[in-house]
Amino acid sequence: MVEKVIGAVDIGGTKIHVGIVDSLGNVLADQCFPTDADHQSGEEAMNRVTEILSDLCSQVGISTGNLRGIGVSCTGPVNIETGTVENPYTLEGWMGFPIVEDLSRRSGLEVRLENDANGALLGEVFQRNLRDQRVLMITLGTGIGVAFWQEGELYRAGKYHPEMGHIIVSSNGPNCYCGHKGCFESLCSGKAVNERAQEAGFQDFDEVYEKACSQEKTALELLNQILTDMKNGIWSLNVVFKPDTIILAGGFSKKYFSLIQDAVMEDCCGKEDFLSPFEMLPACGNQNSALVGANMLFYRDEKKTDSLSYNFAALVSDHGSLERKKVL
Repeated sequence: MVEKVIGAVDIGGTKIHVGIVDSLGNVLADQCFPTDADHQSGEEAMNRVTEILSDLCSQVGISTGNLRGIGVSCTGPVNIETGTVENPYTLEGWMGFPIVEDLSRRSGLEVRLENDANGALLGEVFQRNLRDQRVLMITLGTGIGVAFWQEGELYRAGKYHPEMGHIIVSSNGPNCYCGHKGCFESLCSGKAVNERAQEAGFQDFDEVYEKACSQEKTALELLNQILTDMKNGIWSLNVVFKPDTIILAGGFSKKYFSLIQDAVMEDCCGKEDFLSPFEMLPACGNQNSALVGANMLFYRDEKKTDSLSYNFAALVSDHGSLERKKVL
């Protein structure tokens, strides 16, 4: 009997990642292609996704009928109740696109939709065996995505994912599309820190960091400003959610994890009255967490039923716990 595996789709503003994932969270096969939302409609993209899923299934020796379903993580806002994309910011041409209905019709499979920040967090929880913890995940990429998991459930606010990347961290800053100045994303995303560097006469943040390490005054001042804004954002989320684990994801976090971690450790030191003891970890680098998270979109509910002897704890124990660094 062929094991029911999951089709997984991770949709970002830049690329779409498609994969086949087994019940242990292993990505068996995967492929990426550009999102290009300005020139490629949602319908055209889903046609490509369906074709790729068929090819990937052939690669692993199964038919698409052997898929348990398709889990989709999509850059938000997305409406998980109606199964539609409602993101006019990075997927403008897809606004209102009924992605669940469309992909289900094309594939003949059950499709489940989740915000990309939540999808990535589900994958981290699965891979690290953090199901019984409070986990805060912050993705510092083109924008800032934030998701929170508490002892078996994602933090939600109705049909939309809470846009926690838009908390206010400064009284200064550019106008953000959220309608405010000084929000976390507009000051601390990978895109934002590069723009701040260029406005100050540097090529990018990499040059700011390099020159700050050499004690160049202007670079050092800008680096300290950026780190202050970043510490403010992480502090605000930390003091509200009091996580056991904070995971930093995204390209910027991957490159500068130690820098951010050291700044946060210093900022939080001795603040036990406000914060719970927590660990700060880089995102798993071995595979796309959002693809792995597609598993939990299906099996997280099924593990509760007697008819399916699906043991989540037993599965994730195979992955083990990664080394963690205490912050408090």
